[in-house]
Amino acid sequence: MTYVAITEFETRLQWQRGGGALLSGDRASAIPLGGTGDVEGPWNEGQWNPETLLVGAVEGRTLWAFLEQARSLGVEVLFYQSSAVARRADGPDGLPHYTDLIVRPHVAVRSEQDASLVRGIFEALPDRCFPSSMLKLTPRIEPIIDTWDEQHAAALEEDRRYRQTWRWWESGRAGGRL
Repeated sequence: MTYVAITEFETRLQWQRGGGALLSGDRASAIPLGGTGDVEGPWNEGQWNPETLLVGAVEGRTLWAFLEQARSLGVEVLFYQSSAVARRADGPDGLPHYTDLIVRPHVAVRSEQDASLVRGIFEALPDRCFPSSMLKLTPRIEPIIDTWDEQHAAALEEDRRYRQTWRWWESGRAGGRL
């Protein structure tokens, strides 16, 4: 019998009319999420957008995968800092795609022997690390569509006026106020 470890990650996103959205998760505090400037006007200052979060996720996953490999090889990492950049192009069909994604880690170790091991880790990492090993899937979208009558719409508008937020239950539906 083969053992497969499964870890589930869940986030919730609540759109805030004209002001971006609020992204939250079970393991971290909420962050403001803005668009890319093409839906709600210009970029929202102080808000992350989905494309930048993806680049940050790849950069973060690179760090943790590197540290795991370095630890398993007995390499003492004295310093790690990185930057990452991705280029998105809109194709002739109008569909955006990334042309490349580059992570530039800067690492310090104690010896040339450790430096050689670190070079080997980074050579192998692209095939073993996010996104190469993880983003080989097409998202499945399972919408819940409601039709609200005037009474529901008025209640939601009143909540917005008093800046109350909704609590999301496990089913993904708004269930009550916080």
